[in-house]
Amino acid sequence: FNPRGKGLFCAFDLDSGEKRDKLRGLIQEEGAIMLGCGVKTIRFRPPVNISKDEIDIGIECIRRAIKRL
Repeated sequence: FNPRGKGLFCAFDLDSGEKRDKLRGLIQEEGAIMLGCGVKTIRFRPPVNISKDEIDIGIECIRRAIKRL
């Protein structure tokens, strides 16, 4: 997955753009909006005023989506 980030800016790669698009859609179905970036990357760029609870919800959406992938 190659997770990386600095501050609140985070990203991770998947094996292919097709898999990235599928996971991005699943994350959205789980209730979070993540953006695609480059060929096979998903990025997370929340607003500066995001709360810890909102970050936890987003991470849980990613976890549930990965299990469905």
